[in-house]
Amino acid sequence: MLCPICAEEFQTRLDMCPGCGCNLVPSSLEKEAAESEKRRIRFVELCRPPIYPLAMLIKQVLEQNGITAVIQGGHSLSVLPHLVFGGELRIMVDSEQFEYALDIYQAYFEGHEDTDTPLI
Repeated sequence: MLCPICAEEFQTRLDMCPGCGCNLVPSSLEKEAAESEKRRIRFVELCRPPIYPLAMLIKQVLEQNGITAVIQGGHSLSVLPHLVFGGELRIMVDSEQFEYALDIYQAYFEGHEDTDTPLI
């Protein structure tokens, strides 16, 4: 690996760079990151927005709150998503975060009891 400060080559288990002496990321953090990457995410459906821009907005709000979310369907991987006309869109979230995601979705995007018009 290379030091981010001086570009000196070093072994990953070192705490300090041999070239400039700057502190390096401890190897224990590398182990924790590797363990968190091993967990398989199981996605479940949260909602079915009618249009792609709304799906993107929902995804962005969820991600800003730390929720792993993806958009499926409706040719969502299109190079020009604003030109998508067919298919059913789905917002999928990590099953372990579903309850929190549902609370956020309902707070931001579903109608309130005191109004007759839903927000979407």
